[in-house]
Amino acid sequence: MMETGDSYSKESLKSKGFKLLLKLSNSKKFWKKSGDDLMKAIEMRRKLSDEPPKKLHQKLIIKKGEMNGNYYYELRPNQKNNNKPIFYVHGGAYVYRISRLHWNFLGKLVDKLNCPIVVPLYPLAPEHTYKHTLPFIYELYMQQLNTTKNQENMIIMGDSAGGGLALVLAQLLKEKQLEQPEQIILISPWLDLSLTNPEIAPIEKHDPFLVRDGLIEAGKMYAGMTDTKDPKVSPLYGELNGLADITLFMGTHDILAADARKFVAIAKQQGTSVHYIEAAKMVHIYPIYNFPESKIALKQIVDKLEGKA
Repeated sequence: MMETGDSYSKESLKSKGFKLLLKLSNSKKFWKKSGDDLMKAIEMRRKLSDEPPKKLHQKLIIKKGEMNGNYYYELRPNQKNNNKPIFYVHGGAYVYRISRLHWNFLGKLVDKLNCPIVVPLYPLAPEHTYKHTLPFIYELYMQQLNTTKNQENMIIMGDSAGGGLALVLAQLLKEKQLEQPEQIILISPWLDLSLTNPEIAPIEKHDPFLVRDGLIEAGKMYAGMTDTKDPKVSPLYGELNGLADITLFMGTHDILAADARKFVAIAKQQGTSVHYIEAAKMVHIYPIYNFPESKIALKQIVDKLEGKA
């Protein structure tokens, strides 16, 4: 099923204003950096805290855990919950920590769904490659799966790079002949690190955030010596049959839309159920912002997980 975002046809003032601000601040210059300049920019961004904000601690039960030298958080509602647990993999081009924007979005999910969420703080590139990151994600997922009372209701979810990693996790479960999650929710996933799709070029001029050059370099950092088209880093090239039902959110002003469309076509050919929601004029990871369109997307996620859609 595909939705083309008719309800988003009149772009909100908030979205327009946000894109104007990005343009005036020349935000794309960041992803035009390379080499030492890119590394310096990454180091500057990493000075921002990856801790959940204080206001989230006031609303939720938050615990920090450790596994093999890596950390993760568990978010739980204050009241008893029996709802579907979510395993959420955050984005950040594999080089950035989780942000306040992510935490605020996750707080909304817990509030709306009354569910627990596990958030891995996975090893980042360039210090680490997928050979460190993927085993941690898999082992933590299996630990959570084996300790939850609702194994059959587990949800895998992720945004951007985390969306790609979430899909690789689902493919790894299939490869190991393990049970799939109940559902997979992907928000603007990065499905092909190589970004070689010719359909990206016409979108890039409309994308106020992302530029291929810097992203390609970040992708190579994460892949290490492995080809960036290897399925372990670019799930677009992995087997797409036999996966759980997938819901994928994408904006048309996001360069990753080109590969999302390609993914949807291939997945459906291979028999996987994909509900593709493409929102007109929306930017990268638009569902986790606070636009009117973001609120619509949040409701769609909640309805999907509650079986109303």
